[in-house]
Amino acid sequence: MSSASTFSNGRSTTDSEPMIGQPEIDSLPERPLTDLTGKAHLHGHQPAANQVVVSHRQQALSQIRAHSISNLRSELGGVLLGHAYRDGDRLMVEVIAALPARNDDHGPIHFTFTADAWSQIHHDRTEKYPNLEIIGWFHTHPGLGVFYSSDDVVVHTAAFTLPWHVGLVVDPLGNHASYFGWQDGVLAPIAGYYEQLDSQPTPVAPWRVTKTEVWHTRETEEFYASYEGRSEDAGPGMVSYGLNLPNTVTLGILGFVMGFFLLFGWVVVLNRQINHLESIVTSLASETSLNAVSCADAQLRIVAPVAQSQLTAGDDVAIFGTAVQPEAARYQIEYRPAGGELWELAGVQRRQTDLGLLTNWDTSELPWGWYELRLTAVDRQNIPLPGMASCQIALELIP
Repeated sequence: MSSASTFSNGRSTTDSEPMIGQPEIDSLPERPLTDLTGKAHLHGHQPAANQVVVSHRQQALSQIRAHSISNLRSELGGVLLGHAYRDGDRLMVEVIAALPARNDDHGPIHFTFTADAWSQIHHDRTEKYPNLEIIGWFHTHPGLGVFYSSDDVVVHTAAFTLPWHVGLVVDPLGNHASYFGWQDGVLAPIAGYYEQLDSQPTPVAPWRVTKTEVWHTRETEEFYASYEGRSEDAGPGMVSYGLNLPNTVTLGILGFVMGFFLLFGWVVVLNRQINHLESIVTSLASETSLNAVSCADAQLRIVAPVAQSQLTAGDDVAIFGTAVQPEAARYQIEYRPAGGELWELAGVQRRQTDLGLLTNWDTSELPWGWYELRLTAVDRQNIPLPGMASCQIALELIP
């Protein structure tokens, strides 16, 4: 990211008039880009030259994942902690840890930071990570997909004003994610991010980077404009840009087209599930007897795939089973490399299921080899039910 295009408040700049935010950029410590990306896994695509490079430690990703699945009925969020660097004109952030925001101002389709939440975040950071800085934020869109809503734009613009501040959106139900950051003075999706393989040799992030966008409204435009006059001490100014809302006719046509494709997609998915069920029922007896060795409880059992079976790496693996524990709030399906320490989320089933589809396990970014698959009944706090053994099987992904 060049200093001439990093940040602007809508005014022309000359050599004698520094860019807003440039003093902060010049004060960043320098570090080679390869230090953060050389031994890391790239999720998505390489960021553009004018985008912030995000490099994640696995600890932070595990903290975000744990918080994101703790409540799948509401949006959750928190802050990203770490350090910012530059390599020449390129801005980089290393995300070392994540702190959840504990507040009641969230719901199925919104999340924001309250004064109490900020106070709690600063207290927790001082207690646990006194040497780390706030370099961005994260929040979830459970079942809604990944995008930056107009409310998200307002939060980022108000609280995360430095040129290297980034935001992560995670859909824990769809297993998608994307970073957003300042690009030429406006918020835009970042093409991809790096995961440092510092805790284990395989990635722990279960989310697929998806193509997305930033939603803007007239209110967002006005909010940007209100920040143009702020002083350099208050943080970088934001560019205002004109945006036009679609007219009613366009919205009507768009709604019809989206409805058609949603219905078509639902029918296709339903037919696929029926086909899977038919193939399972034909061999149910043998499969149940094999998996019953590892899954003694018939009310919490993976029926397919069969233990010790071989599956093609890169496919979506349909996991069928039974999950009918009355005390459970939800059921987690997790995986890890054989002998690994960290379990990663493959999917969540929120309803009791008697011989049905539990989830589709995305193996597109997993290397070949043996894996362990686990089905666990958990309470509303995402804690395994006491005295309830999980169902765990081993299988192999092959080319």
